[in-house]
Amino acid sequence: MYTIYQVKNGDTLASVASDFGISVDNLSNLNGIMVGSVLNPGDFIVVPKKQEDNPYFMEYVVKKGDNVYAIAKAINVNPSFLLRLNGLNDSDIIYPGQKIMIPRSGVKFYITAFDDTFNDLVHFFGVDANEIVSQNRIIYLTSDQLIVYKK
Repeated sequence: MYTIYQVKNGDTLASVASDFGISVDNLSNLNGIMVGSVLNPGDFIVVPKKQEDNPYFMEYVVKKGDNVYAIAKAINVNPSFLLRLNGLNDSDIIYPGQKIMIPRSGVKFYITAFDDTFNDLVHFFGVDANEIVSQNRIIYLTSDQLIVYKK
């Protein structure tokens, strides 16, 4: 889950990334801005909600020998979804000590593609459409929208 953050005087991409526990690369990718770009006070950027605010996802610290595919298999998540959730590409490498987001127990998530329909979501989650709507304030079905469902 994400929230909007208003840039304060003195904020840098690195300081905001550190405050929210993500990498500078992930924050820059999430907002479509280049690493090293100057943040202007008053601007708005998208940031992940802090862990204590997030009922759907938790932070996982990568251990030596971990890879995205093994982590995804262990938590029964599509590896492509896990990569996209964390702003990573198939060719990206994760490192020990790096923090990534994984779904909490009982949470399923889906990242929409260009041609998805609401019926695709109902089928994926295997629940009534109203349950999906009740847990997701706005559903546009545009590419890369995060849709969640918690049992």
